[in-house]
Amino acid sequence: MTNSFTDVTGTLARFASTLDLRNVPAAIKAEARRLLLDSIGCMTAATRTRMAPIAHRLADFMGVGNVASVVGRKQHASLAGALYANARLGNCMDLDETFPVGHHFGMAAVVTALALAEERNANGSQFLQAVITGYELGGRVASALGLPMLFTEGQLSGFPDVYSCSASVVFAATGAAIQLEAQDEALARQSLGIAGSNTPLPTTGMWASSTIDLPDCKYADAGWATLAGVFAARSAGFGATGFSAIFDGDRGLIKMSGTDRFDPDNLIGGLGSRWMLADITYKPWPTCRWTHHPLTALLKALDNRNLSTDEIKEVVIGANVFLCTPRFRNPSPRTFCSRQWSIPHAVAMILLGIPVGPAWLDPAQDDDKNVRTLREKVRIEHWYRANLIQTNTIREQWRNMPAHVTIVLRDGTRLEAQTEYALGDPWTSDTAYGDQQVIEKFRSVSGLSEVRANDVIEAVSDIETQRDVKAIASALRGE
Repeated sequence: MTNSFTDVTGTLARFASTLDLRNVPAAIKAEARRLLLDSIGCMTAATRTRMAPIAHRLADFMGVGNVASVVGRKQHASLAGALYANARLGNCMDLDETFPVGHHFGMAAVVTALALAEERNANGSQFLQAVITGYELGGRVASALGLPMLFTEGQLSGFPDVYSCSASVVFAATGAAIQLEAQDEALARQSLGIAGSNTPLPTTGMWASSTIDLPDCKYADAGWATLAGVFAARSAGFGATGFSAIFDGDRGLIKMSGTDRFDPDNLIGGLGSRWMLADITYKPWPTCRWTHHPLTALLKALDNRNLSTDEIKEVVIGANVFLCTPRFRNPSPRTFCSRQWSIPHAVAMILLGIPVGPAWLDPAQDDDKNVRTLREKVRIEHWYRANLIQTNTIREQWRNMPAHVTIVLRDGTRLEAQTEYALGDPWTSDTAYGDQQVIEKFRSVSGLSEVRANDVIEAVSDIETQRDVKAIASALRGE
């Protein structure tokens, strides 16, 4: 840590406890509304997956209550139950937003703000202010942790052995809770300290290893991490104390999470002027964000053509060294999460026109002859240029991941395209998602009727004027 930054923890605590919606730029508030709508869509879509009954039973395990809404259930649950189930479901399909270091924490900010707003009968402005605070803290922790990548002479070369995708989720939840619990700087400092001590072990290294049949626990249990963040704020409110300098010194949280290149500017530089929400990326497909670059190139190569399975001889994808590892090349994914990481599976879903949503991850796809045939036609090869990610990073965030695709047809025709950016990236006009794209995705994946979807879209667009969050909460319950 450089000497130019002192009391990093206190600076973050002050920011989280004093952020005022009136000082947030209109573009950032608009992005927060898009995040909210996208998160609702991801949660409601997940109620039609195998994870829904598991998450609902775990909500009950957290204790009975009549405090907050759980997506997909009519009855209210305990605060802990709602926090866990909603966050777990929101992330389970890997359809939720991605911050450009490979973290998913926006769901934690939304879920925390919603549950606490229900509990405290907060108005829409208070709710949105909490969502923004949570996302900003999560994004800064993620940026401080940096890319989960190793580079050799500027080339992508591997994964770190120790790395945390949980910490950003925990602190996104803590940030939202600090706001809705109306904590001052001193209390917020204790909340951050407790959140740090309760952050799950950095298991991303194990997730990123050679495991092919990927487990449901993923790179982080979003439900548990969200619960840990709110637990920290509630604990501090009850009088418990935590590490008052959790982000400071040589043994601070970022170092404990496995990062050895910590720049405190990524954590606290430009507070109130450099907004993390400006760099949010949205997902068109329920797959790992790293796969979205070759999938974007695939769409460009197709150029709206509809090809039959028999017409296609081979699909060749040029990608970075990560995407050449077994989990991404896997032509026979056998688990719920493995389908989210298999590029051959995603290519088959796109070529067959399978609607984005739970159908992509349905095990019935494994028995479909066309799916199996197309998966086997996908070949992923190392493309040297795709490894040059480090040359275009900003504050430890990627800005492009080059990929190219060649579709070889049986008549000898070759359809080719390449891309630097993926659909949903905010840095180019060709890929950025605005209101229209997020609304279209929401309508497609949520499973809500047109009338109900319109109600949710209207409630989200007018959230700052809403007296409470009942309209959004009732939509989650399916009422």
